Amino acid sequence: MLLMLAGCAFSFIWLSQEHVESRINTLATEVDRALMTQTPQEVEQWLTRVMPVINAEQVTLQNDTREIFRLSRHENPMLEDEPNRFIQFNFPLLHASDMQLNVTVLDPAKTWFRSFTGAYTLVVLLSVVAIMAALLAITHRWLNGRWHNMERLEARAARIMAGERFARVPGATEWPPKASEALDLLLNELQEAGEQRLRIDTLIRTFAAQDSRTGLNNRLFFDNQLATLLEDQEDVGTHGVVMMIRLPDFDSLHETLGATQVEEYLFDIINMFSTFVMRYPGALLARYFRSDFAVLLPHRALKEANSIAEQLINAIDSLPPMRMVDRDELIHIGISGWHSGQTVPQVMENVELATRRAVLQGGNTWSIAEESQLEMGRGSVRWRTLLENTLNRGGPRLYQKPALLMDGRVHHREMLARIFDGDKEVVAAEFTPLVQQLGLADSWDRQMATRIAALTDVWPDETLALPVNIDSLLRRPFQRWLQKLLLQCNKSQRRRFLFELAEADVCQHINRLLPIFRMLTTFGCRIAVNQAGMTVVSSGYIRLLPIDIVKLDPGLVRNIDRRMENQLFVQSLLEVCKSTSTHVFAAGVRTRAEWQTLARLGVSGGQGDLFAASQPVNSNVKKHSQRYRI
Repeated sequence: MLLMLAGCAFSFIWLSQEHVESRINTLATEVDRALMTQTPQEVEQWLTRVMPVINAEQVTLQNDTREIFRLSRHENPMLEDEPNRFIQFNFPLLHASDMQLNVTVLDPAKTWFRSFTGAYTLVVLLSVVAIMAALLAITHRWLNGRWHNMERLEARAARIMAGERFARVPGATEWPPKASEALDLLLNELQEAGEQRLRIDTLIRTFAAQDSRTGLNNRLFFDNQLATLLEDQEDVGTHGVVMMIRLPDFDSLHETLGATQVEEYLFDIINMFSTFVMRYPGALLARYFRSDFAVLLPHRALKEANSIAEQLINAIDSLPPMRMVDRDELIHIGISGWHSGQTVPQVMENVELATRRAVLQGGNTWSIAEESQLEMGRGSVRWRTLLENTLNRGGPRLYQKPALLMDGRVHHREMLARIFDGDKEVVAAEFTPLVQQLGLADSWDRQMATRIAALTDVWPDETLALPVNIDSLLRRPFQRWLQKLLLQCNKSQRRRFLFELAEADVCQHINRLLPIFRMLTTFGCRIAVNQAGMTVVSSGYIRLLPIDIVKLDPGLVRNIDRRMENQLFVQSLLEVCKSTSTHVFAAGVRTRAEWQTLARLGVSGGQGDLFAASQPVNSNVKKHSQRYRI
């Protein structure tokens, strides 16, 4: 608008001058023609009448020596007082070459601008321009603010489409405001629905795995986990111990002592049991039947079970006394070892007989089943020697097990470690708790990460899942070492790293793992959580952490085609993952019926003996590991 105004003013001045110059040129031409037939006096007569028409103030005709005539409409002093309002033209005559016509013409543009009408018009025009400029500045500022607020709303909408579900930051303004408020309202309702879904998911887990009265695992979950171990999918000769703890029938004391007092006493006993059992990684405590409690100790020897039984009986004396309860006949423990190839009824029958024998012996005591082999197992010294020798020899034996997508393509290969003790191979589930207990987790994980990093050169198109101990991952020195290792790998290699952690460990250390996971994803690595469903935890960690894969626990997958509660849990977990980029995989798939059920539920893939068993990794990758030593 300002440019148009300036152009109009310039055009007005320029066209006015062009018009005046054109008229004066015409006048000079007519005077030159007239002098060919007329005298200067005759020309002077009609020129006097022409001057007002062309706004000429003074006309002078002169030759080289003298002035022939001078015509003026006003006095000469007026011309001298305001010379800037006039234009002077000098035209040599063509036919009378010795003569020159000088014309002084009133400048129409300057005259109009200096007149009252022109000045008033200019003042009005400038006032309008100033008002319009002020309005435009205010409008621009308003629109600019709305534009930035609209960009904030657009950016938040993009983040919501990318998976973010957080409401607007307090104090932040967005436009249009109604759309922003509607987004906030919907996000709050979505968050409440998500929290409700998480609570339902936790309730489903509780219903599938926990006993409603004690909060311990129930009998179905215990038998399922024991059956999974007895099947020995890795074919390495799994073994362990089952303990059954039998208490008096406290239900009969409700009417005499009151339900509250009895429940509190029972809670103290169960709390004592949990305290002892939690000392052993992988142990499982369940309420098996009324006053019978079962303890599953995978990969443990009878020596450790005897130690636990002795400690439990000695701890009875720490319980407060209670009327009508004889503390000398309070607890009876049956112990039975198991190994792969047996069935759940066989194992539980053996431990039941041992428990009855302990009851018949009288007093607080324990008994070992006759069928159990009195294998004393390895002590901590032998374990340390075996593990340190394994590290010194270059690490454990590596096996790989592929995880397949629904279309049959290999999504990743899970790396498994085994130790050869001279007689047989020991699986990671047996020696990993000892690695953590003996303080070797850092060295162990560094060696495993280095070897698996070397494998990415040998398998350039494979994604490798690396199991990591939570103890080492939370330590700052290991994090710095891992950063250096990842910096030595190229971008393609880092994208094919899949770090695996147990669900229980992730939920326990979720706040400390958040920056670590952010660091790994920045490098391009991915995160996997295994053993999902083995413990009763909230699935909210899936929304808080950048997790790529959640693997269902093999015990949950086993016979899922016949267990509606497990199917309900998988459906709930898939609903939680819908709003994220997390995929659900099933581990330990054995039968086609299980796989068909999982596929119907909507899992993304699976692994297990149905697809492929564990296979040893070729050992020719040692030459590649040199470049990753830190």
